[in-house]
Amino acid sequence: MTRLQQQLTTEYKEDAEDCIEIYNKLKEMDKDGCVWSSKWGPLTDVTFEGYPSDKRRYKPSSIGYIFLKGIQNK
Repeated sequence: MTRLQQQLTTEYKEDAEDCIEIYNKLKEMDKDGCVWSSKWGPLTDVTFEGYPSDKRRYKPSSIGYIFLKGIQNK
Protein backbone atom coordinates (compact mmCIF):
# COMPACT_ATOMS: atom_id res chain seq x y z
CA MET A 1 0.00 0.00 0.00
CA THR A 2 2.92 2.35 0.70
CA ARG A 3 4.19 1.97 -2.86
CA LEU A 4 0.71 2.60 -4.24
CA GLN A 5 0.44 5.78 -2.17
CA GLN A 6 3.78 6.94 -3.62
CA GLN A 7 2.60 6.10 -7.14
CA LEU A 8 -0.35 8.48 -6.67
CA THR A 9 2.09 11.38 -7.04
CA THR A 10 3.36 10.19 -10.44
CA GLU A 11 2.01 10.13 -13.97
CA TYR A 12 0.69 6.62 -13.23
CA LYS A 13 -1.85 7.94 -10.72
CA GLU A 14 -4.85 6.34 -12.46
CA ASP A 15 -3.26 2.87 -12.32
CA ALA A 16 -2.53 3.39 -8.61
CA GLU A 17 -6.13 4.41 -7.94
CA ASP A 18 -7.41 1.29 -9.71
CA CYS A 19 -5.01 -0.93 -7.74
CA ILE A 20 -6.02 0.70 -4.46
CA GLU A 21 -9.66 -0.02 -5.28
CA ILE A 22 -8.78 -3.68 -5.95
CA TYR A 23 -6.70 -3.82 -2.74
CA ASN A 24 -9.50 -2.39 -0.62
CA LYS A 25 -12.04 -4.83 -2.03
CA LEU A 26 -9.75 -7.81 -1.39
CA LYS A 27 -9.21 -6.58 2.16
CA GLU A 28 -12.97 -6.21 2.65
CA MET A 29 -13.63 -9.73 1.34
CA ASP A 30 -11.13 -11.42 3.70
CA LYS A 31 -12.54 -12.35 7.11
CA ASP A 32 -9.33 -11.20 8.83
CA GLY A 33 -8.90 -8.08 6.69
CA CYS A 34 -5.73 -9.34 5.01
CA VAL A 35 -4.68 -9.08 1.39
CA TRP A 36 -2.86 -12.27 0.42
CA SER A 37 -0.28 -12.19 -2.34
CA SER A 38 -1.92 -15.25 -3.89
CA LYS A 39 -5.03 -13.14 -4.53
CA TRP A 40 -3.30 -9.82 -5.19
CA GLY A 41 -0.70 -11.14 -7.63
CA PRO A 42 -3.00 -12.37 -10.41
CA LEU A 43 -4.97 -9.11 -10.34
CA THR A 44 -1.98 -6.79 -10.78
CA ASP A 45 1.10 -6.40 -12.95
CA VAL A 46 4.30 -5.00 -11.44
CA THR A 47 6.97 -3.23 -13.45
CA PHE A 48 10.37 -2.68 -11.84
CA GLU A 49 11.81 0.68 -12.82
CA GLY A 50 15.41 -0.43 -12.96
CA TYR A 51 18.41 -1.60 -11.07
CA PRO A 52 19.60 -0.60 -8.45
CA SER A 53 16.29 1.13 -7.72
CA ASP A 54 13.59 -0.88 -6.01
CA LYS A 55 10.84 1.36 -7.37
CA ARG A 56 7.85 -0.52 -8.68
CA ARG A 57 4.90 0.54 -10.76
CA TYR A 58 1.61 -1.28 -10.33
CA LYS A 59 -1.30 -1.56 -12.71
CA PRO A 60 -4.24 -3.94 -12.91
CA SER A 61 -3.71 -7.05 -15.03
CA SER A 62 -6.28 -8.06 -17.63
CA ILE A 63 -8.02 -10.15 -14.95
CA GLY A 64 -7.69 -7.21 -12.56
CA TYR A 65 -9.59 -4.95 -14.95
CA ILE A 66 -12.40 -7.50 -15.12
CA PHE A 67 -12.46 -7.71 -11.29
CA LEU A 68 -12.46 -3.90 -11.11
CA LYS A 69 -15.34 -3.67 -13.58
CA GLY A 70 -17.32 -6.10 -11.42
CA ILE A 71 -16.68 -3.97 -8.32
CA GLN A 72 -17.79 -0.81 -10.09
CA ASN A 73 -20.96 -2.41 -11.48
CA LYS A 74 -22.25 -3.40 -8.04
